[in-house]
Amino acid sequence: MWFATIFRRKTTPTEPPLFDEAFLRRLERLSLQAQRTLRGTPIVGRHPSRQQMPATVFTDHRPYVAGDDPRYLDWHAYARQEHLLVRLGEVEQDVTVSVIVDTSRSMATGDPQRFRLALQLAGAIGYMALAHGDQVSVFAGDQEHPIFGPVRGKTLSTVMFRSLQALSPAPSIDVAQIARQTARRNPHGGLVLLISDLLTPMPVEVLAQHLPAPRWQVQILHLLSRAELDPNLSGSLELVDSETGMQLTVDLDDETLAAYRAAASAWRTTLAQRCARRGIDYAPVMCDWPLERQIIPFLRVRRFLG
Repeated sequence: MWFATIFRRKTTPTEPPLFDEAFLRRLERLSLQAQRTLRGTPIVGRHPSRQQMPATVFTDHRPYVAGDDPRYLDWHAYARQEHLLVRLGEVEQDVTVSVIVDTSRSMATGDPQRFRLALQLAGAIGYMALAHGDQVSVFAGDQEHPIFGPVRGKTLSTVMFRSLQALSPAPSIDVAQIARQTARRNPHGGLVLLISDLLTPMPVEVLAQHLPAPRWQVQILHLLSRAELDPNLSGSLELVDSETGMQLTVDLDDETLAAYRAAASAWRTTLAQRCARRGIDYAPVMCDWPLERQIIPFLRVRRFLG
């Protein structure tokens, strides 16, 4: 079977495969929820579009004109109205999907580690898109060009998985550069999904500026660690910024921790509001949620997946 190589590839004990074969089979039943405003190639994919063409399964009519295929004439309507009408149906299309993986050093934190989950989410989303005929690119870190794609075809998912597993945390991520490159490569727009802890400066505003709706559908999966939202710490501690290496000595008492929890909650609320104002779909994901049992059902409820 074509994807058996995913599981026979040599791995080390610290680098297990992203998925097993049974999980990939189940993923094929799902698809990305692309908006009708996106412009793709008719017939190639499986996403609904705003275009209508003559079809046997119809949603509307239009008058017959010379040259129309007689197979799509509605003879029942002709018998009632004595007018030749063509049956129009909704056209399915593909979309251009760009997955951006945050590989900054802070993604290597969390319990379990955020970085591993980000790779799994990128792989799962990319696989669903490839399985449904979409064109897929994967970006990471501060690299200007994609680490995978743009390509179509489920058989290329093995290459995508290898590209993802070759990634490691980097000093930073340049969301602006990736957004500009995505816009240049796909002038007609598409679906862009950022998987990140959102600790980089202004990622929401940068995406909205370079990838505006409705031509672009931007989604953010915000990976969160419970230890960061509700730390179980106390006393005198030296904190080290995972991105910059800066150190800060603090004395944590109940009052300080309460203020921190309130600030963390306000930060999440503000992020969600900023995304909503700019037409960006936002979903907070806890990094200790099981991927198939909890994250995927959650994304279906949030209409990221269908």
